Amino acid sequence: MSVRAIYCFIAVGLLFSQPLFADFTRGMHAYTHYDYQTAREQFTLAGLNGHSDAQYYLGEIYEGGVGVPLDFQQAFHWYMQAAKQSHARAQARLAGLYAGGRGTGQDWVKSFNWYLRSAENGYPLAQFEVGLLYTEGKGTAVNHVEAYKWLTLAASYGDPEALSMRQALAAGMSPADIAKAARLAHTWESRRESRETDEE
Repeated sequence: MSVRAIYCFIAVGLLFSQPLFADFTRGMHAYTHYDYQTAREQFTLAGLNGHSDAQYYLGEIYEGGVGVPLDFQQAFHWYMQAAKQSHARAQARLAGLYAGGRGTGQDWVKSFNWYLRSAENGYPLAQFEVGLLYTEGKGTAVNHVEAYKWLTLAASYGDPEALSMRQALAAGMSPADIAKAARLAHTWESRRESRETDEE
C-alpha cells in the first residue's frame, strides 16, 4: 500500500470516528449532569456504531435502572457488545449477570470464563472474582495455586479483601505451591508490563 493510500485510509477513519466520539462525549456530559434520557440517546447512537465505552454505559444504565426501568436483558445485550471488544469492566459485569442469572440463564462456566477474560485484561475486581471462583470451584475446578495467583494480583492493587482471602488460602497450601503461585503472579505482571511498553 502506498503512503498516499495509507493517509487516505487514516483520513477516512478519522472522518467516520469523529461523530462517534462526539456522540459519546455528549452522552458522558449528559450522564454526569443527571440528564439520563439524553445520555441514553447519545450512548445508543455511539453504541450502535461500535463504541465500547458507550455500550458499557448503556449496560450500566439498564442494569441499574438509571432513568429507565430495570432491564437486565438490555444490560446483558450491551455488556456483551462491549465485552466482545475486550472492554474489561463490561466483561466483568457480563460475568456477574451470568452468575446471577439476570438477563440470561445462570451459567457459572460462562461467568468464570468472562471473569477470567476481564482479569487477563487487568481488571482488579475480576482478578479477585477469579481467585474466589478457583477457591470455591465454581465454573471451574478448584485450583489453589491459580486462586493464590489471582488474589495476589488483586491484592497488589490494594484490595484488602483479596489480601485477607489469600492469607486464609495460604494456611492450607504447601510452601512449594505458594512459591509457584507467587512466580505465576510475577510472570503475569512482567508480561503485562511488557505489553503495555510495546503499546506505547
